[in-house]
Amino acid sequence: MTFHNHNAYPLCRNRQEQVECVGEAMRRLGEGCTESDLKNSLGITSSELNDVADDARAYAVAASTYQRRVSVPAKRAA
Repeated sequence: MTFHNHNAYPLCRNRQEQVECVGEAMRRLGEGCTESDLKNSLGITSSELNDVADDARAYAVAASTYQRRVSVPAKRAA
């Protein structure tokens, strides 16, 4: 489940949702975001962030490098 709201971290029901939430926050804050940026935007502690940081970083990189390809019929593309 991908969250579109930084404040959604407390609503996460399992570790995977926490990873996705932190990963999406990393993407939104952009390159150069710091630990304190993430903690402030999500309202979490250092311990909570450290529990998911590595997996969230991997998620953010994978999500940023994935490109969705859409095929459009030639008549509609013109």
